[in-house]
Amino acid sequence: MTLHFIRAMPRILFALACAPAAVSCTQDDSLPDQVIASEEPIIHGKASTSAQNDVVMLSIAGQAVCTGSLVAPNLVLTARHCVSKTDETLDCAPNGHAIAGGRITQDYDAQDIIVYTGTSQSKLQARARGAQLVHDSSRNLCNHDIAFIVLDRDVRGVPIAPLRLTESTRVGELITSVGWGLTEKGVLPKARMQRQKVAILDVGPSSQTEPNDLVVGESICSGDSGGPALSARGAVVGIVSRGGNGRFDPSHPASGCIGAGTSNVYTRLAPFKKLTQQAFREAQATAKLE
Repeated sequence: MTLHFIRAMPRILFALACAPAAVSCTQDDSLPDQVIASEEPIIHGKASTSAQNDVVMLSIAGQAVCTGSLVAPNLVLTARHCVSKTDETLDCAPNGHAIAGGRITQDYDAQDIIVYTGTSQSKLQARARGAQLVHDSSRNLCNHDIAFIVLDRDVRGVPIAPLRLTESTRVGELITSVGWGLTEKGVLPKARMQRQKVAILDVGPSSQTEPNDLVVGESICSGDSGGPALSARGAVVGIVSRGGNGRFDPSHPASGCIGAGTSNVYTRLAPFKKLTQQAFREAQATAKLE
């Protein structure tokens, strides 16, 4: 089944004006005065807590919204398709090769990626801008949908996400999905969302799943791209890549994310240990491990 990336094209602008109903202001004039919010969040979830403030919103070149994890004060982990221009759909073979789609054309300018922190739209605050992208230079997203963003400054006062760099992720393990994507109603979330106790259904390599991926069922939707799969200890074990159920009703934007037939793919972090180490060297930071 051809799957769509869990990325939402924005429709609504929230001004970063210093007013009670507006998004929180930043004191740094080098950061933008508005954030573009996803129109579509976690399915059947609940509001994310401040304990998950390492999960951040990314504004991508003023065109789209993704989710990411702050893994060092100046380093964000997200999906490759969030930082590069790509095909909008992808069909991968179990060996990791592309059957259709997934072509990567070029990277966005790192400086056009803005990091926002906060648990709700009313409290979002622009905190940093991208300075450098770190990825494995793959030209197709199959088996490679992962990237890091080195930031132009440290983000202080926000927790740092621990990472799982061991091959211990297993079928049946329960993860928590966190992100800024569509609710089951297909509407803009007022807060960052989470869904707990999401079971891992398959881990690659297998007869159905690429070597670097894992699969879950209903949980995520448009705008959650790049968001983490968190272990019981709060460590990032995977990054939202793509998903769907093969159905889409234009009158209900979340229709492709709902139901027992929904299959969602995360890129596992552990197979990218060397890339992760490279990103931390570029950021001159040290990883916090599970």
